[in-house]
Amino acid sequence: MRGILKSRFIKNASIYTVADILNKLVPFVLLPVLTRYLTPSDYGIISMFTVFTSILGVFISLEMHGAISVKFFKLTKEELKIYIANVLVIVSVTTSLVLVSILIFHSYISNLLELPPEWLIIGVFVTCLTLFTTINLILWQSEHKPIPLGIYQITQTIFNLTLSLILIVGLGMGWEGRLIAASVAAILFGFLSFSIMVKRDFLKLKLNKAYLKDALKFGVPLLPHALSTWVRTGIDRVFLTMLVSTTATGLYTVGFQIASVIMVLTTAFDRAYSPFLFEKLKDITLSQKKVLVKYGYFYFLGLLLLASGLSLTAPYIVEIFLGKEFIESQKYITWFAFGFAFYGMYSVVVKFIFYTQKTIYLSYVTLIIGGLHIGLSYLFISYNGTIGAVQANTIISIITFLAVWWLSNKLLPMPWFKSIRTV
Repeated sequence: MRGILKSRFIKNASIYTVADILNKLVPFVLLPVLTRYLTPSDYGIISMFTVFTSILGVFISLEMHGAISVKFFKLTKEELKIYIANVLVIVSVTTSLVLVSILIFHSYISNLLELPPEWLIIGVFVTCLTLFTTINLILWQSEHKPIPLGIYQITQTIFNLTLSLILIVGLGMGWEGRLIAASVAAILFGFLSFSIMVKRDFLKLKLNKAYLKDALKFGVPLLPHALSTWVRTGIDRVFLTMLVSTTATGLYTVGFQIASVIMVLTTAFDRAYSPFLFEKLKDITLSQKKVLVKYGYFYFLGLLLLASGLSLTAPYIVEIFLGKEFIESQKYITWFAFGFAFYGMYSVVVKFIFYTQKTIYLSYVTLIIGGLHIGLSYLFISYNGTIGAVQANTIISIITFLAVWWLSNKLLPMPWFKSIRTV
């Protein structure tokens, strides 16, 4: 543990960071183009499709993909490929049920989200195929193979955005061009991920009742937690569309995109940290716990400094990157930046709960916070408009971090408030 800075974790984190920066750099480079060819209202519609597929993801995946990252270190390769196949069997059932539900209630959902009915159907297939990609990336992550993971992500992003440029700039298709490009990319790369898993011998179709129950036991208790996460990133946009306009939702979304540079770094860290942490927790000593805590505090401080820096440079970023119609997004960036920082802190402490597999307690906490978020978002938007949505989001990020930090320490005690000197 004393040589952590020279460890595989640091090496992998560095590769993940570079890959994620390259992966997210293309959308940022294209932002000046897209904000000049798309209106805030167009961005609002695109955002609502994202919100829609996010909620579908909760019910289609049932959060079972999280079990794969844990089981990777607990099962043999032969057992794991049967486990993954059983997860996909459940996914095929949930996808069918969700599709039937959309067909029945498409009129109501379409009016609520201001999305054409055909995009609701497309969203189901996009969500299902995206899950295949997620599982494929989890396997590379668990194997400590950041290079193929990074190449895969960057290739998908370049394909997605190149097609977006052709359809939006070249053919003038507006928001539909962006959604077509994103959907085609998700579906094609979803099939590619499935092919890669088959080729790498990570799938063996053999129904196993114990594995089916285990995957559901892991995922289903997380549904309230997943819904709470969706509420954190989605309910504000739904309320903005309902109470204000799709234009307001578009401005909100662009501010979110700029501040999400912090999420790029936290996601990269998380990908390297998860398998590293799960391996260390198998047989961890008190001195090793103190080292984990020590670096956890350094990470928290780094996120707060990063958010502060982004807040100070936001006016210059907006002036360079955004079209005139999107200048208003500047005032949302500071709130988003600190919201992302606290969510990055949350992502660290929640791993301890995942390791214990006592996810039901996490669901209790996040379900309560999700209800609070709904109330705060509606109240703040009603009184403060779009900025109220951002304020509510940041407040909830802070509350979520503190609550989950407390819970994680109850389920798996760490010396957060004791001496953290390396022993």
